[in-house]
Amino acid sequence: MVVTTMLGKTLCIGVGSMGGALLRGALQHGVLKASDTHILVRREEQCKALTEELGVVGFTTLPDVNEYNTILLAVKPQVLPSVLETLKEVPYGTVMISVAAGITLDTLDAAIPQANWFRAMPNTPASIGAGMTALAGDDVHTDLGRDVQALFEAVGEVVVVSEADLDRLGALSGAGPGYMFVILDALADAGVRIGLPRHLAIKAAAQTMYGAGKMALESGNHPAVLRDQVTSPGGTTIAGIGAMEKGGLRSALQDGVVACLARSNELGK
Repeated sequence: MVVTTMLGKTLCIGVGSMGGALLRGALQHGVLKASDTHILVRREEQCKALTEELGVVGFTTLPDVNEYNTILLAVKPQVLPSVLETLKEVPYGTVMISVAAGITLDTLDAAIPQANWFRAMPNTPASIGAGMTALAGDDVHTDLGRDVQALFEAVGEVVVVSEADLDRLGALSGAGPGYMFVILDALADAGVRIGLPRHLAIKAAAQTMYGAGKMALESGNHPAVLRDQVTSPGGTTIAGIGAMEKGGLRSALQDGVVACLARSNELGK
């Protein structure tokens, strides 16, 4: 499916795992055209590999920013301030999209006030088209905002939210794959502990997590309702859940999300 947008000529600064996932999805779905898409990366070998793979123009030094309608900033929050310094002369109305955790719209606008700023918080399953992205910005409900939304819809689901909720979702879904991989690894270890081969334990745990998430999304039922459907009175599942609750599973997950948000807030200061 080809999507026509107003994003125009686009420069992507930073093409790591997240920037690369976004570019591949956007190019595949026609949200961006390869002929109108340029990338800026640090290493020559990476630049060459990406330009050959994606069919885009690549740079290792900043090109003339006056050429671009849209600039996607897919760099780490620690790197973003130095990148913003190099972009202070972008033309009025340039669409700029940041995926850096914790760096607020107020901070971005103060750095480059003539830009039209959006913040997005995607997660790494974007690389397989199953991402979850929170999107915020003053113009997020305009036609332009819907075009920016289409960029992230090319790699999964998008929710348009307030900036406060974007940061909260960053702590939940943005960092969430990390939590899920820890849980997956722990479940696989448990499978090995009770006698399963490692490869089978990993496959069973991963498919179970995938299936449970799919049920929650497609049924629309509260997780507690779905849990009750597999916990017979006096049965095996409730015994397992009881042991996990005794070990602090629920509170540990909650504390982890809260700690993640606190760190995000620190990065934004």
